Amino acid sequence: MTTEEVKKETPKKKKESGKQVVIPLLQHIGITCKPLVKVKDEVLIGQKIGENSDGLCASVHSSIAGHVVAIEERLHPLCGKISSIVIESDETNRAIEYNPHNNPSKEDIINAVQEAGIVDLTGYPLYDMLTTYNRIDTVLINLTFPSDVNSNCAPENIPKIIEGMKLLMKGSGALDGAFIIHKYNQSLSSVIKSKLHDENIEIFTVKDNYSPTMANLLAYEITGIPVPNTQTPLDAGVILSSASGALAVTRAVNEGIPHIEANVTVSGAVRNPGTRRVNIGTSFKEVIQSSGGYSGEPGKIIMNGSLNGTAQPNDEVPVIKSTTEIIVQSTDEVLCESPGPCIHCARCVDVCPVNILPGRIASFSDMGMYDECFKMHVSSCIECGQCFYVCPSNRHLVQLIKFAKVELVKLLTIPDEEATPIPGCQTCENPCLLGEPFISGGIA
Repeated sequence: MTTEEVKKETPKKKKESGKQVVIPLLQHIGITCKPLVKVKDEVLIGQKIGENSDGLCASVHSSIAGHVVAIEERLHPLCGKISSIVIESDETNRAIEYNPHNNPSKEDIINAVQEAGIVDLTGYPLYDMLTTYNRIDTVLINLTFPSDVNSNCAPENIPKIIEGMKLLMKGSGALDGAFIIHKYNQSLSSVIKSKLHDENIEIFTVKDNYSPTMANLLAYEITGIPVPNTQTPLDAGVILSSASGALAVTRAVNEGIPHIEANVTVSGAVRNPGTRRVNIGTSFKEVIQSSGGYSGEPGKIIMNGSLNGTAQPNDEVPVIKSTTEIIVQSTDEVLCESPGPCIHCARCVDVCPVNILPGRIASFSDMGMYDECFKMHVSSCIECGQCFYVCPSNRHLVQLIKFAKVELVKLLTIPDEEATPIPGCQTCENPCLLGEPFISGGIA
C-alpha cells in the first residue's frame, strides 16, 4: 500500500487503550532501566516506572492506570526477550499531575526531555543529544522516512512539529534549523512553508528517502561534513531528529506529558488500514484488531518499513517508543524461495550507500567467521536492505549481517582474560569511512 493510499483510506483514529500493556525496560540505545515499582503496586498514567542513572538511558513510564502484575522477560520487537513491566488496566484514566512550561528556558527544556524519557527513531535518547559536549550549530528534522511521515505528519501535527524544532534549537543552543523533505512530497513541503515564519529555519529537499539508520549520510548530505561510522551527527555539530521526536518534545515541554504514546500506521493485509494513536506497551495484536483484524492468513508482521524494517516472531510483541509502522503481509506476499549461491555479480556492492561488501560479509557470517566480518567493517552497515532487494540469488544478506553484529557484540563483551583480540575498525588503516562517505542512490 502506498503512502497516498494509507492517507486516503482512514484518518487518524483516537487513542487505543488495551486491558494490559507490556513496558520493556530497554527501548533505547544504552543500558536497561531499573524498575522503580514492584508487583502489586498501583501506577498512574505518566508515572515513572523505570530509570537508570549509571549510563546512557531513557526512563520509562506507565501508559495506563492500573497495577503491576509481573516484572519478567517478555518479547521485544528488536531485542529478543527483555525485562519488562506488565501492567493490568483498572479502566480509569487516573494520571499524575503534569508540569507544563509556558515560556521554558534552556534548562527547562533539557529537564523536561530527560524526565519524559524521549527516544528518537534512531533509538538514541534525546536528552543525551541536548547535553552533548559537542557544540551544536544545527537541528535537522528528517521528514523523508515514509514510516515516520505517514504516522506523524498529519496536518494537525505540523504546528507541533515546528514547535518541537524550535524547542530543540533552544535546548541545544543551535542557531539554525532545517526540515529535510523528499523533493516529490510537495504537499508536506507546502504545509510546512505556510506555517513556518522563522528566518533561521529552512526547508531542504532531497532526492532520496533516508531511514533513521542513515543519519550519518543525511548529515553529510546537508552539511557537507563527513561523519565516519565511528561517530554520530553530533560530532558534526548536528542534532538529527524526526517528526516523532519533535512531537514528543512538544508534548513533554508544553504539556508535561512523558513519552507514553506513539502514532502507528497499520497497513497491508488488514481490513481497515490507517494511523492510530496507541499507548506504549500495547501489543501488535491489539493494534491490528483495532484496524479490523487480519484480512486473510497473515504470513509476516514487519515493524517500521518493508525494506529495512524488522520481522516479528508473532503479534504479541509490544509497541515501543520508536514504533511508527506495522505492516502485515499475507502468506501469498511472503517470499518463500530458497536462497541460491552468490554469483559474484557485485550488484550489492553497487547499491551499498556506505561502500562495504555486503555479499562477502554475509558469506563470512554464514561460515561463522565473525572476525573476518569485523575486519570488513560490518558495523558500518546501516541495514537499509538494498543489497537484498537487488540480489538475483535471493541471499539473506541483511539477516546474515545483522546476525554477525549480534555475535560480535557477544565476542567483544566477554571478560578480558578470556577475550581474543580481533583486529578491525580500531586498528585498520584503510580509509573506508574514515574519509568521506560514499553517497549512492539512497532508498527509493
